[in-house]
Amino acid sequence: MFKMIKETLGKYIHNLRVEQGLTLTKLAAALDIDQSTLSKIENQKRNVPKEILPKLAKVFKLDIKKLEKEFYSEKIAEMIYSVSDSTDLLTLAEEKAKYYREHKVKQGNLKF
Repeated sequence: MFKMIKETLGKYIHNLRVEQGLTLTKLAAALDIDQSTLSKIENQKRNVPKEILPKLAKVFKLDIKKLEKEFYSEKIAEMIYSVSDSTDLLTLAEEKAKYYREHKVKQGNLKF
């Protein structure tokens, strides 16, 4: 069962690994990354690479779509955590995302 997580994705992965009794070595092998990389992810010294999400979902039987939402929400939170009124910022960003989707604008085509 996947629910919204309040902690970092790295901490969440650590907690899942410990709860399931997996060693750092075993989980790293299942994710096809080295043990030191996983350790850095779990200790918030490195971001979770998007490429491991499908394997992570499979190992822990998580919904990939929800996991991806958590991944992206963490990226956004990292960018805006220092902004005092992030609600307005998020509303504006959602409006811009809606515009991009409606106009099929690709990020690489944006010019400033």
